[in-house]
Formats: sequence, structure tokens, C-alpha cells
Amino acid sequence: MNKVIHGLIAAVFGIACWFLSAWLTMSGVFMHRVLSGDQIPAFTVLCLNLRPLLVILPLLAAGYCVSVWIRRDRAGATWQGFFASTMAVLVLLLLPCMFAVWLAVFSTIAKIGPR
Repeated sequence: MNKVIHGLIAAVFGIACWFLSAWLTMSGVFMHRVLSGDQIPAFTVLCLNLRPLLVILPLLAAGYCVSVWIRRDRAGATWQGFFASTMAVLVLLLLPCMFAVWLAVFSTIAKIGPR
């Protein structure tokens, strides 16, 4: 049962990273079309460039799952620690990305506001 739960956690983590990557891609395309490239805040550009990291992290989680599946030790790692670490990484990536996208939105609103 422990191995199955590890696999489910890795799958959900991979899907969540894919959704975050798709959201960042969609936001980046929208910002480049609506705004000119030099008007995008630097922190937003930094967060939009995190997309390669969102491919590497699920691969690392899958590698850890494979090591848990291959391990013959029955008193190995429990799924709670794996769940906590993957969700912590996901939240620590999601919060700055949300802030970065909203920063670009607020920047756009400030530029089209009253002068």
C-alpha cells in the first residue's frame, strides 16, 4: 500500500506541476501580446522562467518513487514525508508565481489608470 500511495503522490505532483507550467506559459504569452516585452516587471519574468524547473521536479519525485518501489526494506520511507515535501515544494513555487502574475496585472492597471 505504501508503494501505491507514493506513486499516487508523484502522479498528483506531476499533474500539479504541469498545470502550473501551463498557467505560467499562458500568462507569459498573454503578457507578451498585451504588454510590450520591456513593460513586464522583472520579478514576473523571473517567475515565468521557472518552467524548466517544473519539468525537473516531477522527474526527481518519480526517481524517488522508483527507489521506494525497488527498495526491499519494509521499514522504509513512509508516504507522509513524501507528501509533505512535494506539497511544500509546490506551495513554495505557486505563491511567488501567483504574486508575479498579479504584479504584472497591477502594473498594467496602474499604467492605464488616470494621469
